[in-house]
Amino acid sequence: MSIGKTKITNLLESDDVMRTLKILRELGVKIVKKRDRWIVYGNGTNGFIEPNRSLDCGNSGTTARLMLGAVSSNPINCTFHGDSSLSQREMSRVTNYLKNMGAVVHLTNKDYLPLLISGNNKLLPMKHKIHKASAQVKSALILAALNIHGRTKIIEPIPTRDHTERLLKFLDVKISIRNLKGKIKQIELNGPYEIKAKNISVAGDPSSAAFFIVGALITPKSKITLKNIMLNPSRIAFLQVLKGMGGKIKIKKTKKISGEDIGDITVEYSKLKGVNIPSTKSAYLIDEYIILSIAASQAEGKTIMRGLGELRHKESDRINSIIYNFKKLGINITERNNNLSILGKQLDIKKHIKIKSFNDHRVAMSFLILNVVCNNKLKIDNKKCIAISYPDFEKHLNYLLQE
Repeated sequence: MSIGKTKITNLLESDDVMRTLKILRELGVKIVKKRDRWIVYGNGTNGFIEPNRSLDCGNSGTTARLMLGAVSSNPINCTFHGDSSLSQREMSRVTNYLKNMGAVVHLTNKDYLPLLISGNNKLLPMKHKIHKASAQVKSALILAALNIHGRTKIIEPIPTRDHTERLLKFLDVKISIRNLKGKIKQIELNGPYEIKAKNISVAGDPSSAAFFIVGALITPKSKITLKNIMLNPSRIAFLQVLKGMGGKIKIKKTKKISGEDIGDITVEYSKLKGVNIPSTKSAYLIDEYIILSIAASQAEGKTIMRGLGELRHKESDRINSIIYNFKKLGINITERNNNLSILGKQLDIKKHIKIKSFNDHRVAMSFLILNVVCNNKLKIDNKKCIAISYPDFEKHLNYLLQE
C-alpha cells in the first residue's frame, strides 16, 4: 500500500505469512525474493486490482481480517476462503464495521468464510467503537481508513497490540493517537494517504520466544539468551507473569528497528510458584496462555487464569485443548466461566502418552516444550501444523537441547 520499493529482512516465512504474500500477489502487487530479503513493489493505497480467483487465507485469521480491511476501500470484488478451522471463526466482528462504511459483504451462514466483499473507494469516514478487544479488527479498520476520504476515528476501550500504529508512524504516516479517560485509546486518520516506501526489518517475535523462555524456566540447569526480540509492552506481558511466578528473567533493551524496541532476554531455570492472572491482562496474553499453562503445570501451587473466553475462537477451542491434554497427563485442571485453575504437579511419566494438537500450532509447540521434562514420552499427533507460525521450531528446540 506504499509507493515505491520496500526491502524486508528477517521475514518469518511461515504458512500464515506466505498466505498474505500470495494474496497480495493475486491483488496485483509485485513481490520477489532476493537472497535473504523480500522486495515489495507497492501500488499505493488505492492500488489493488481485482483478483481472478478466490483468495486463500489458509489457517490465518490475521490474514483474513486485515486483508478484508485493506481491500474494502478499493473498488474491487474479492472472494476469501480458508481451511476448515478458519471457516469456523467469526468474520462479522470485522465485516459489520466495513458494511457500516459502505462495503458490501456476503458471508456464509451470516458469519463465516467463504465470503464475497465488494469494496468501494468512496467508503464513509466514521467513528468506530470496538466492543470486543481485538488488534485484528483495529488494524483492519486502520488499513481501510488509509484510502478513505475524510476522518476515521477508532475508539478502543481496552488497548490491544499496537504494531500497525507503530509501523505507520515509522513510515511517517500522520495518524493521531490519544489516550482518553479510563485507558480508552483513540486513533484518528485523515485520508487518503500516500505512503512512501521504507525498508523494514522484522524484530524477533516474542510469542515464538515464549516457548523457549518457559522451556528454560522449567528445565533444570537451563540458561539461554534470546537475541533481538521485540520488546513492545503490548507483547511482553507474559514476561511479567513469569517473573511474578518467580522466573529468573533479565531483559536488556538494545536498539529500535522499524518502530519497535528490541533487546536480549536471558532466562534460567527457576522454581516457579502459582499466581492469579486477572482478566484485565487477557488482551495482552492471548497467544501465550497455552505456554503459560505449561509453566503453571510445573509450578508449585495453584495458578488461576481469568477471562479466557477469546481462546474459544482461535485455531482451536484452546480452553478445551488445554483441559483435554492436561487430564490425560493427570494434571489437576478445572474450568468455570472461561476461568482456568491449574494445580502444579511434577510429572513422572512411564509410558508414552498421545497428545492431541487439535491441529493448533501453539498447542503442538507448547506440549513439545513440556515433553522436555517428560523424558520424551509425549507423542504429538500432528506436528505439521507448527509450520503455520514457526517452521523451524523443532530445529531450534533440538539445537537448544544439544547445547
